Amino acid sequence: MRRVAGLVLALAGCTFDATGLGETPQTGAGTGPTTTGSTSEMVPSTDPGPTGSSTTEDTLGVSGSESMTDGTGGPGGDSTSMPPLTTTTEPETTTTTNTTQPMTSTTAPETTGCPLVMLYKDFDNDNYGDPNVPMLVCEGEQGWVPDNTDCNDMSANSHPGITEMCDGIDNDCDGAFDEFDAESNNDACVGCKFRMYEGSLYYFCSNELDWEPAEQFCVSHGLHLVKDDGGAERTFLLQEMGNTGLWWTGGNDRMTEGTFKWVSDDTNVAGDSWGNNEPNDQEWLLWENADCMLLIDSDGVGGYPGGGTGGKWADHMCDDGFKFICEGPPP
Repeated sequence: MRRVAGLVLALAGCTFDATGLGETPQTGAGTGPTTTGSTSEMVPSTDPGPTGSSTTEDTLGVSGSESMTDGTGGPGGDSTSMPPLTTTTEPETTTTTNTTQPMTSTTAPETTGCPLVMLYKDFDNDNYGDPNVPMLVCEGEQGWVPDNTDCNDMSANSHPGITEMCDGIDNDCDGAFDEFDAESNNDACVGCKFRMYEGSLYYFCSNELDWEPAEQFCVSHGLHLVKDDGGAERTFLLQEMGNTGLWWTGGNDRMTEGTFKWVSDDTNVAGDSWGNNEPNDQEWLLWENADCMLLIDSDGVGGYPGGGTGGKWADHMCDDGFKFICEGPPP
């Protein structure tokens, strides 16, 4: 009986695991670790812990690498004095950098923040702008320039400083078309050849015009029909004219019959350069007088009414077409 009673008491101090194959010592009040032999069962905590951490607290029984100790830390001893063992895994901290810019409700201005300056549109890209197209734009904006002196911004062949060409346009923007240019000296320009003499510019134009249109042409180029002062200038004129007949000059008496004046400066025509019986106011038509002055070439014109002599003047009605000479200061 004593053996049976002892066995009952021994069994009362033990419990069997779920398999019935082992026994688990009780630590009193069920608060101790649960063991199965020498292997512990880890029960992960269901609490995930703070966000961003991976801390896990496990309740351990007897670990295969950790021996149960008594209150003194030695092996063996009373299991009732063994406190619950826990392991703590250091939290794995993951740092994420937020590179997203904060959202704002401010609309960006259309300007780039550059200083604005007054520039002019340069349509033909010759670095001279159209004075009629100004605009406040960023300095250095392509297609815009500070210079506004282009007289024809649709042609790169027209702007101040360019060489005047015989193309029917005002290349150098001086207000005159196809005028003399000392660099090109193009004799073929509008049927005229350019010559410089004693500081004056001369056009010898072979296209025949009436006196008034001839004067208008000269004026459009900054000149007037020639004022023939005689002497060395006369020699120069006759040489350039060659043996080509009659050429208009600037002399006329349209304002006062019989008083010839130079159209360029309104001074009186003087000297003895008239041909034989000139001026004679020869009336080619009954209603028209001979009010404009011609210069006859060196060889003279045979049969010229009034007896014109080579290298001399003669009067003639103004609405006949002749070659003409322009004179004036160079540009």
